[in-house]
Amino acid sequence: MTTHMKGTSRRGYLDLPHGQVHYREAGRSGAPALVVLHQSPLSSATYEPVMELLAGHGIQVVALDTPGFGMSDATPGQWSMSEYAASVWQAVDALGLGTVHLLGQHTGALIAAEAALSGRERVSGLIFQGIPLYTDEERAEKAETYAPSYTTDADGGHLKVIWDRIRGLYPTISADSASRQVAEYLSVGPNYGVAYPAVFRYQVDPAALAGIPTLLLHGTEDVLDRMNDVVTAAFPHAPLVTIPGGTDFVAEEQPEVFAAAVAEHVPVHARVHGDGRRRRRTRWHGPLADRSARRAGRGRRGAMSRLPEPFERSCPRPASPRVSAGPSVRPRAGSGSRPVRSPSPRRSTLVQPPAGGRLLPSG
Repeated sequence: MTTHMKGTSRRGYLDLPHGQVHYREAGRSGAPALVVLHQSPLSSATYEPVMELLAGHGIQVVALDTPGFGMSDATPGQWSMSEYAASVWQAVDALGLGTVHLLGQHTGALIAAEAALSGRERVSGLIFQGIPLYTDEERAEKAETYAPSYTTDADGGHLKVIWDRIRGLYPTISADSASRQVAEYLSVGPNYGVAYPAVFRYQVDPAALAGIPTLLLHGTEDVLDRMNDVVTAAFPHAPLVTIPGGTDFVAEEQPEVFAAAVAEHVPVHARVHGDGRRRRRTRWHGPLADRSARRAGRGRRGAMSRLPEPFERSCPRPASPRVSAGPSVRPRAGSGSRPVRSPSPRRSTLVQPPAGGRLLPSG
């Protein structure tokens, strides 16, 4: 059984004020940097299958285990969203990175949003892989009921409780993926919902994020796909890219398609906004002390195809339509126009390319 808790990416630990933070990294030092923030209560292992593929697109990708999750040390108490965001910048500094792109999923998307507000000058762009924009009523209800703790049973009955929760949330994922998630839940402990109080107290301010290049990217079966109309109205200039059939774990289910979609966004905006400078590392422990001696398996800068530009114009139909196997793109309104609120928007599709090929737009 392959659960990719270990994988092939380089792994290490950073010494931060609250304790150690575990991370995974792939790609060439000095390439456009992407920092990935996972959903709760899971870990960076979610992104292990896509790490080297992102590196192959010329991206230096770092996936962090949020403090208290995966193999990172627990926080000393109940943290706020601003404290989780502060730990991201501490990790970025410890890694010696300058300007970065942030990709966050669910809880990680909220952390990314808050990190962008507190360190805007260091953010070249954002990718939200499902961002929860709950109403006040939803936040209050979820704060009361969403993630009840479990009791460790001598007969292992709590393992079934965890398994049933995972299967209830994601009924179509593979047994391997569900098995890995059981291990991730166990790594946090009975109070696996430790980050959710911060999530349900936090309100995103989309207007404050205006001007930061933003991509909305997730699978069509993601549990937050239902929020598309709300999210696209909140971020009217962010293109929406959905990957057909992908669940919350589309990065491991369709890693090539996911990596290609990310690669359409990150290097382009890194070239525009990145300053190319690297900061001096603070104290840390890991396998990156001698990068030049370990280049086996490193990514190379490959040819990149761009999302249809400008985003406010619909993608043209090709002369010979192809069967869609890649992500669909919802162009957003242009500057000065009203958000698109149609409940049945026209979506254009990027057809998954053959090896070495380009993404092609279709209707």
